[in-house]
Amino acid sequence: MISAPLVNSEAPVAVIGGGIMGRGIAASLALAGHAVTIAETDPTTAAGLAERVAGALRADEGLDPEDVDAALSRISVVSMLEDAVACAALCIEAAPEQLSIKSDIWSRMGASAPQDSILATNTSALDVDALAALVPSPDRVLGTHWFNPAHVIPCVELVRGEHTSQDVIDETTRILVRAGKQPVVVRNSPGFVANRIQFALVREALLCLEEGLASAEDIDRIVSSSFGVRLAVLGPLANADLGGLDTYRWILEFLTSTLGDRFAVPGLLAERVDAGQLGTKSGVGISSYPDDAADRLARYRDETLRRVIAAVKERSSRG
Repeated sequence: MISAPLVNSEAPVAVIGGGIMGRGIAASLALAGHAVTIAETDPTTAAGLAERVAGALRADEGLDPEDVDAALSRISVVSMLEDAVACAALCIEAAPEQLSIKSDIWSRMGASAPQDSILATNTSALDVDALAALVPSPDRVLGTHWFNPAHVIPCVELVRGEHTSQDVIDETTRILVRAGKQPVVVRNSPGFVANRIQFALVREALLCLEEGLASAEDIDRIVSSSFGVRLAVLGPLANADLGGLDTYRWILEFLTSTLGDRFAVPGLLAERVDAGQLGTKSGVGISSYPDDAADRLARYRDETLRRVIAAVKERSSRG
């Protein structure tokens, strides 16, 4: 059980694994003022870790070079997991997505980390409770699903396990917010939220390619220059409200009739449409839109979209 909140922004952090995700997580937390120890057993990977982290941070034009140098000075690399977690207030496992590998790490981490430290896994799909069962005090365990590149993408899914305490959720949220992240709490479930949505998209993109509907390059171009850029501004549910839930239902019904049950209309959507809750045009859909909220949402979408598109074009023109 966590005995007291971590109030020091420089509370030591251990990151287990120096791969792509581990490096990005370490960089993010070091930039926020934490002393970060990365445990990496592979000598070749460990030898180039500092250089890779430095390269990624120095390539970020939005970071002050002095802040980068300060962050790099806070990162150290060790070969033994036990050395990394011995004094850590927060331990984040960022090992490959294989339960056998993670299970060994978690057994060792649970035996070596301080009893009041927070233990987190960066798994993107595996069962957080299965890992929590391997350590003492499973109430201190949660998932922190970061997204690649971890030092750039704001969102981190905080996966609440069956035993995860609210104190652990609150403290991890504070740590991530201080690091400039946007933590969102989700329930423990296969794939959580982001990957269920992301992999549904990837699956359909691959099927479109397999069926010869367009080239890989054109499929990517279609997504990134249409609804993809829109999703950078508003999520799929807000976009559905703006587009009209009845329209979404009609489209899904047609797709189901031609492409199969993977496009079956969700019960929630059918219920909302049957009740006349069609989105912004009816004042309520997935969300409610009192007064001029619908107009404000549409204006926000349009104005922000123009800025995002202009920024992408400007960056592309620079090569």
